[in-house]
Amino acid sequence: MFAKLALRNVKRQIRSYLIYFVTVALSVALMFAVNNLSCSDLIRALAEESSDVGSMFTMVTVLSSLVTALVLSYAAGFMLKLRKKEFGMYLTLGMTRQNIQTLFALETLILYGLALAVGIGAGLLIFQLVAALFSAIMEIPFEISAYSARGALMTLAVSGGLFVLSALASLRYLRKVTVSELLKEERAEKGEKHPVVWGILSFITLSGLIFCLVMTCRSLINTFRTQESLHLLMWLVIDLAAIFISHFTLSRTLAGILLCCPGIKNRGTNAVVLRGLSGKMTMNSLLIGALAMLMTFAVVMANVAFTEKIHSDRSLEKDCPYDIIATFRTDEEQGVSMEEGRRIIEKYSAITSEIDYQLYSLGESTLSDNIVGSDEMGWIDRYMPLSQFNRLLEGCGYEPVELGDEYLLVTTVEGICNADFSDVRVTLNGRTCSFGGSSAHYPDLVREWLYFVVPDEVIGDMPVADSCAAYTLENSRPEAGALMDELMYEREIGDGVITLSSNYRVREYIRQASNANVGVLIIGTLYVSTLFVCMALAILSVKTLSTLDEEKKRFDVLYRLGADERTRRSALFREIGVFFLMPFALPFLLTVPMGLLWGEVYKFWNFSGLGSQNAMATSLFIMLTVAAVYALYFAITYRIACDNVINRA
Repeated sequence: MFAKLALRNVKRQIRSYLIYFVTVALSVALMFAVNNLSCSDLIRALAEESSDVGSMFTMVTVLSSLVTALVLSYAAGFMLKLRKKEFGMYLTLGMTRQNIQTLFALETLILYGLALAVGIGAGLLIFQLVAALFSAIMEIPFEISAYSARGALMTLAVSGGLFVLSALASLRYLRKVTVSELLKEERAEKGEKHPVVWGILSFITLSGLIFCLVMTCRSLINTFRTQESLHLLMWLVIDLAAIFISHFTLSRTLAGILLCCPGIKNRGTNAVVLRGLSGKMTMNSLLIGALAMLMTFAVVMANVAFTEKIHSDRSLEKDCPYDIIATFRTDEEQGVSMEEGRRIIEKYSAITSEIDYQLYSLGESTLSDNIVGSDEMGWIDRYMPLSQFNRLLEGCGYEPVELGDEYLLVTTVEGICNADFSDVRVTLNGRTCSFGGSSAHYPDLVREWLYFVVPDEVIGDMPVADSCAAYTLENSRPEAGALMDELMYEREIGDGVITLSSNYRVREYIRQASNANVGVLIIGTLYVSTLFVCMALAILSVKTLSTLDEEKKRFDVLYRLGADERTRRSALFREIGVFFLMPFALPFLLTVPMGLLWGEVYKFWNFSGLGSQNAMATSLFIMLTVAAVYALYFAITYRIACDNVINRA
């Protein structure tokens, strides 16, 4: 009996349940895709080489489960609120609480089962898209990926557990709620009483938000120069708070201010729309502020994740400009020698060119002492002859350097370039050299924090501190994992602790490891960001539909005054559209400044060929994706509202 009644109720109210259905289906589809990717052979192989990959997927799964649990609980609460009068009537007519709990449990179980089936069906496609994206990031050919039984079971277990928890919370509510609470009318919406005061506060908070965003941009660029991220973190926290406060104040005043303008208020059905918005946004101002903050965070994190891929690709050219670079310090354990390493390398690919070079040192720190913190780091002055430096630069496509009686500071840290060497001179082999400049944009050739390029004549018989070699291979992408395994050796680092080390940098190995980490970061960030967006939109939809009783009364008045169906639909569309647009507007508007900001970052990193246009394209792609999900939820919400407000007038 209850099963038939539950099935009939689901069929009868399927449109009202669409928000719950779509939210569960999307959550399951995304979870299925990510779980299958985490269980794939490629990810398992990467996790064995890098613990960061496995840890990141675990963190993403835990975070997404928490978000999904919140969404399901909120959506289940909405269904209860939508039908509480119906349940109150059931109790009044003699049904027991246990009967109602059984009926509601069966209804949600039917809906969950349908959403689970649709979600897994959509997840089959989304998984292939995610796998294709990951393959593109890894720069490997894409093949149709095999589905994992373990991934499917993980999805069923996690989503089933979350459903049970949300269902238990709903059943607990039905067990304790009184009949009067179920049958009582909702509190009527009230507009803001002091729109002018809140308007002034809105102007102040929006001005403060713009100021905070400008200061954050400056702090971001400064962070790359000084390598100090504390100020940037502080400004990011302030930004989130400013976004919340500005949306809170704006939502309390926008409709009220417009109602004070007769030219706007008296045009068409604007009075009805603005009065509805005034009460709706006033009651939900805290929610709008929180959702705007959540949406902005999701969009910014997605931009950061894609930017990290670009940074990773270009940084590889700087971190390892040749296919393989060998660096041996004369005062350290050698491991795999230069001769033995060459034989191992030739097993995997022929060597087309080899550049041998050295760093020299007297064991002094005449120049390094001018850098703050050099004593703690134990730096000593290391010198590279100008001819060797230019030969290496030529192989990387850089312009040669010209020096007279000068030395050039080369470092991998931008902040070191800020050290003042203008009055610092050094005498080597009877020849005095003055400061000729500094740069952090040259490729990393020696795995040192810094060294000094000097004219060949000043080296003389200076002792060799590092012996190095740069190799170019016929096959620039050898079997990097196996090659690196052979080039590594065990080294004791103290207290009997043994670690694997190597004097060789293999560019293909670094590229694969970097792409794997970036790929997991991008997939994880997009997954969590999409869930955040779905959660925000589900809450927006639920809050919109929870006020349908008030909307019916307002639009019944329009109907009696002679407004036709098209006019009423237009008014409802504008009202819901503005309410939906409020927390979405700022993330969308941030697309332009985000593109400009990352364009400046690309210039700072000296990434030739990249600029604001590339960053803007990334931001636009993310925003279009968010807009598509937004349009889906808005369309469903508007359709349900029309069915309950317009069609039943």
